[in-house]
Amino acid sequence: MFLHGNFTHLVLNMIVLFSFGRILESYMGSVKFALLYFVGGLITSLLSAFYLLFAFEFWGQKIFLVGASGAICVLMGFYAFLDKTSTKGLVVAILLMSFLPLFMGINVAWYGHIFGFISGYILAFLRRKR
Repeated sequence: MFLHGNFTHLVLNMIVLFSFGRILESYMGSVKFALLYFVGGLITSLLSAFYLLFAFEFWGQKIFLVGASGAICVLMGFYAFLDKTSTKGLVVAILLMSFLPLFMGINVAWYGHIFGFISGYILAFLRRKR
């Protein structure tokens, strides 16, 4: 969550983190927000690691994973659960930021984005259930 491929990667992640982070932090408070970010990022990293193990075992692919995108997508999924009017737009945004760069020949951890969004949505659902 703290390593990035290059400066542009870092800046893009920080712009999206600021956009969703400031909304959710004011809603949840700093401590709960930080907990969501770190726990969600760890969940996403573990799910991505299992996917990468699968990709290596079955296709022989060696893939390195860096960036905060998975944890940021957790925030987006959490927000999508809270604000039902934005859910469709956020799903489209996740799909675009996951697959459009691939079509342009840019390596993106699309699975981390998807895992993160789903994890955030589930975490928001579980929070509401409590």
